[in-house]
Amino acid sequence: MAKKNFRGGRIGEEIRRIISDLLLRELKDPRFGGMVSISSVKASDDGSFATVYFTMLGSDVASEPTEAEKHDAIDAFINAKGLIRSEVGSRLELRYTPDLRFFYDTTEEYGRHIERLIDELDLPEEEKPLNTISDLAVALKDSQTIRIFPHENPDGDTLGSSVALCLALRDLDKDAQVIIDEKIPDNIAFIVNDCCIHADNWLDGTGDEGLFDDEYDMAVLVDVGETTRIGRRGEIFDKGLNKMMIDHHVSSRAIYDYNLIDTSVAAAAEIVYDILRDLGITPDTPTAEAIYVGILTDTGRFQFSNTTPRAHQITAELLNLGVNPNHVSTEIYHNMRLQKLYLENAVMSTTISVCGGKGLVALLKKSMLEETGAMEEETEGLAEKLRSFRGVEVSVFLREIENGKTRGSLRSKSSYDVAALAQKYGGGGHIRAAGFTSDQAPEQLRKEIVKILNETL
Repeated sequence: MAKKNFRGGRIGEEIRRIISDLLLRELKDPRFGGMVSISSVKASDDGSFATVYFTMLGSDVASEPTEAEKHDAIDAFINAKGLIRSEVGSRLELRYTPDLRFFYDTTEEYGRHIERLIDELDLPEEEKPLNTISDLAVALKDSQTIRIFPHENPDGDTLGSSVALCLALRDLDKDAQVIIDEKIPDNIAFIVNDCCIHADNWLDGTGDEGLFDDEYDMAVLVDVGETTRIGRRGEIFDKGLNKMMIDHHVSSRAIYDYNLIDTSVAAAAEIVYDILRDLGITPDTPTAEAIYVGILTDTGRFQFSNTTPRAHQITAELLNLGVNPNHVSTEIYHNMRLQKLYLENAVMSTTISVCGGKGLVALLKKSMLEETGAMEEETEGLAEKLRSFRGVEVSVFLREIENGKTRGSLRSKSSYDVAALAQKYGGGGHIRAAGFTSDQAPEQLRKEIVKILNETL
């Protein structure tokens, strides 16, 4: 029997009907609480993933659900995801069943008048069609002043992609700058090439008077889809007359003037490389090196499952443009301070093993940085290190940050969807690598996550 070929809105509607039927007949988890309704399902054009939006009544029926009730419902959906995907694949006769994400739909609230919805709800922006590489290239060519925004806690891909785009646009005589407000990790600072401008003084009101006051042509998010992940710099991002997003994470939404989300690529740097080629730019060695850093780090030195033939093809072209892989590898991976080793030892001593070693959960308190003499950026890579042990399927690294908040980094090897777990805490990412920031303290989060892993691993 030939497999059915569903795409876009059609497969989304079919999935919505199947899940609605399962809620009536088979999904009896008490965490669904009151009446749960599937309002819509939005599927990607290639059928690789689908976002399920649901609404529900509160426990006393007349009220809205609490945040705890919404999170419980998401947990219940995540626990039932295997059954739901199996039913979707079977009923629709799909060769590849879409991965599923679950979100509470804030656009539909039971028991509210439409006026109150408009006045009181922070409604999500409507998603727009995705753009092409050429669309983005034309928009950038038509802009003169361009501000580029990597995500907070910058890694090799977000910084490398941002710097490469900045350098290339300057070659076209554009006024391009990368806006940051954090210290760049020492091991990737060698690619900056005078592209980055710190906005922290202006944001604090302690200096740089007027530097970021004016509007400009184009604001660009790179390797990130939400302004919540650029922190206070969102104030500067909003001054852009036009807004663009370049990303490869399944959790991103097309809500800006220009949007390119390609989940098939290993790194945002691949997208930037294609944009430069469409602009007719042959990257010089510093630009090629920045792109190479993005691909190298986001593929885990070409070891992660997101590594594709295309990633290798691009890096081969970058080597022909003058990139020295030994130099890059030495800068990133072989210049560590001993304090990083002391920090790793301290973090490993906090590790909790789950399900006979299938999961590892570790945490880092800010006091541990002081005790070991390590720097913030030297926490990078600890989630991957936890995952590297034999038998470990999932690793979770929780790090205390400012104001008692916690940043979580999650990794998996083959079968566990850590993006779904990150989603519970307002984060996202890839199936094998995801993250979030929470207002909870790391100790409390660790207890919750250990419980979740015990139930789902």
